[in-house]
Amino acid sequence: MRFKTLARKNRLYLTIAVVTALLLVAVLFNGVSAQKSLAESAAPGSAVVVVQFADGHTAVRQVTWTGTISRPLALQAAGFVIESSGDVVCSIEGEECPASDCFCASNLWAQGQWAGTAWDSEAWPPPNVVDGDVIAFRNGTKPDYSDWGLTGFLPAAPTYVAASKALEWMRGQQQSNGGYHDGFDPIGASVRGLLAVGSAGYDPAKWGNPSLFDFLTVVSRTATIQYAAQSASGVGKLTIGAAWAHQTVTDFAGINLPISITSFYNPTTGAYGNGSGDTAWAMLGLHAAGEAIPAQAVAFLKSVQNADGGWAWNEWGKTSETQHTATVVQALLAASEPVGSAEVSKALAFIRSNRNSDGGYGYQSGDASDVDTTAFAVQALLSAAASPGGNWCATVQCDYLLSQQASDGSYLFYGAPSLYTTQEVIPALMHRPYGPLADWQYNCHFVYFPVMALHSGK
Repeated sequence: MRFKTLARKNRLYLTIAVVTALLLVAVLFNGVSAQKSLAESAAPGSAVVVVQFADGHTAVRQVTWTGTISRPLALQAAGFVIESSGDVVCSIEGEECPASDCFCASNLWAQGQWAGTAWDSEAWPPPNVVDGDVIAFRNGTKPDYSDWGLTGFLPAAPTYVAASKALEWMRGQQQSNGGYHDGFDPIGASVRGLLAVGSAGYDPAKWGNPSLFDFLTVVSRTATIQYAAQSASGVGKLTIGAAWAHQTVTDFAGINLPISITSFYNPTTGAYGNGSGDTAWAMLGLHAAGEAIPAQAVAFLKSVQNADGGWAWNEWGKTSETQHTATVVQALLAASEPVGSAEVSKALAFIRSNRNSDGGYGYQSGDASDVDTTAFAVQALLSAAASPGGNWCATVQCDYLLSQQASDGSYLFYGAPSLYTTQEVIPALMHRPYGPLADWQYNCHFVYFPVMALHSGK
């Protein structure tokens, strides 16, 4: 009996010891897990926020945070003024409803995140934003909800991510006076900066300190006025940049930009400035400012089109240029030339013929692909609702542009980071043509061929 009693006690002590050890392990594990959770919640995160407003213009922002962050808080952290009710977004930048009436009939804000091959708008309540996410918000316009949502209406995320990276690299290249310098003309570089910033929905008055707006309108006001007076193409580009950045085009640095464009017009020939290059940019500037484009300007562009369907800049030569042809196509469409007209059709065929096997476009027929030309070609196709491959998907069509971006966000020219090239590619990545944007439906499920559904051919 004594041995049995001792055995029972030993088993009891052993059980107690094992249970105690297991409890200690559990406490230690929970402690480690808690510390890990705290560490993870304190880890910095970075995401890209995309917002498409009812008029179709799109803004992109990079946001960073520490801890946890919801989608509405991510919007705020990215600099947007919002009202929300829990996870429901009521208004962004004053567009739609106050929080007190968040579910009003006009609130058509949809939200979701990029799920690798498509936008996912289904998860509700929406998960907190995590490092590497791309989240999007899009405002519809039709009360019957026929244009509500992200899928089919918002291009694939990779181009927006590329644009955000390029913008952040460009931010680091800004000079101490608020402007840009690319080795050529600081005003020209700063106007291209204005176009890039405006295409991505940034306010140039908040871009840098001093800001890009201050540089163009205060610091270098005299030089900006001289730039606008030098060429029709220059003042046309400045007008587009001002309009995209929601500045007053009739009083930019004291310049009435539409009137400045008109000063280059020759009513006898229908040309602005020195030829088709100046004329195309002048027409695009007038379009951005909401001004009428003379029919004679359209007739002039048609009269100097080459037999192969292309144009040469200001008719300095006879060899057609893909990049310039893409600009002229957008100018013609901005003047309401039908996309099916003989001239536009021939021009689009010329552009298609210069698409290379790598997906990019060469400056002239037979040339290797370059980023600047490809950006202009993509913008022309977005404006014309034309696809050279027989189908359309943002990442497929822009695959060459995505492949050419350096790890720091810049785009290279002859192997070196180029401010000029990076600035020119950003509007294309943002799906912002210089001419009108055709009414697209984007289908970006890569498991099958993407299908383009065209609603209008404007």
